[in-house]
Amino acid sequence: MSTRRRFLAGAAAATASVLAAPALAQNLIEWRMITAWPKGLAGAGTGAQRLADRIGLLTQGQLTVKLYGAGELVPVDQNMTAVMSGDAEMSHDMSAYYLSKSPAFAFFSAIPFGLMAQEYNAWIYAGGGRVLWDELGEHFGIRAFAAGNTGARLGGWFRREINTVDDLKGLRFRIGGLAGQALARLGVNQMLMPGSQIMPKLQSGDLDAAEFMGPVNDLSFGFQNAAKFCYWPGFQEPCAALQLQINRSKFDELPPTLRVAVEAACTEENSRSLAEYNARSPTAIAQAVTQQGVVLKQFPDEIYKAFGTASGEVLAGMIDNGDDLTKRIATSYLAFRQETLLWTRIGDQGYANMRLLDYSYPKAG
Repeated sequence: MSTRRRFLAGAAAATASVLAAPALAQNLIEWRMITAWPKGLAGAGTGAQRLADRIGLLTQGQLTVKLYGAGELVPVDQNMTAVMSGDAEMSHDMSAYYLSKSPAFAFFSAIPFGLMAQEYNAWIYAGGGRVLWDELGEHFGIRAFAAGNTGARLGGWFRREINTVDDLKGLRFRIGGLAGQALARLGVNQMLMPGSQIMPKLQSGDLDAAEFMGPVNDLSFGFQNAAKFCYWPGFQEPCAALQLQINRSKFDELPPTLRVAVEAACTEENSRSLAEYNARSPTAIAQAVTQQGVVLKQFPDEIYKAFGTASGEVLAGMIDNGDDLTKRIATSYLAFRQETLLWTRIGDQGYANMRLLDYSYPKAG
C-alpha cells in the first residue's frame, strides 16, 4: 500500500472513531431509583444500593442507576405515583405500601398468616404469581420484580406484657397493612408512621408497641431501649418481600439485553437480601437479650388464634369487595398456600422440630 493510501485509510479510521464516540454516548442511559429507606439503612437501604450498582455492572455501564434515599426526590408516599408519571424510573420499596391503589398489592409483599419467604418465592417464580403480578402492574403502568426479602418478622416491641386478648384493647401499636386492620378488630389503635418516627414516640409514651422490619433494623433504631418486651414470632408478615417497581414504558423501551440484566439483578438481590437478614438477625436478637435486658416472649395461643381469626376476616372482606383481578390473585395465592402447607409441615417444619430434640451434637468453640 502506498504512503498516500495508508494515510487516507488511517484518516478514515480516525474519523469513524470520532463519529462513533458520540453515537455510543447517546446510547448510555441513567435512571433514578427512589427508595422507601434512608440511604445506608442496614439490609433494605444497602440492598437497594447494591441492586443499583449491580444493574450498572451487568449492563457494562449502558444503564446506570442513581439512588435517592427516602424523601430525597419525592415524599415517600408518592414513590409509586412518581414511577407511574416517569418523574422517577424506578422505586425500591414494598408493594403493600400501595393498598390504597389496589388491595391486590398486599399479595406481593406480605399477608398475615400467609406465605413464608421460600414459599413466596415458589409462588412468584414457579406457582403463577409472576404472571398475575404483571397483569396487576399493567393497570398502573409499572413492571415490578421481587428484589429483596427481610424473612420472618418479630411480633413487635412492647412497653408492657400482653397476656390476654383483652390486654390488646386500647394499645397504640405502630403496625401497617392488613395486620393493622386485623388488630383494630381486637381493639388495637393502629398507628402509621415511617420508621424514623417510631423511636421518639416509644420514648415519649405516645406508642405502646411497634414493629418495623425485624431484628436487624429494629435494633438499629434502638427500639430495645424503649420497649423491653419483644414478642415472637410475628404473625403480621411471615416474610416481607421488597420490590423494584419500574415505569413500564421506560422498561419496555430498553433493549432486550438490558431488560434481562435488570431482572437478573433483581433476582440476585432477592436472594442476597434474604441471606443477609438471616445471617445478621441471630446476633442482633441475642445481643438484645444478653446485653440490653430485652425479655423475649411468645404470645399465648389464644392471642395467636385471635390474630388468625381477625386476619382471616380482613382478608375475606378484601376479597369479597375486590375486583375480578384481586379475586383471581387471592385465589391463586390461597390455593398455593393450602398446597404448600403440607410440604412445609413435612419438610422444613418437620426438620426444624426434629432439630430441637435433645441429642449429642458438636458445637463451635
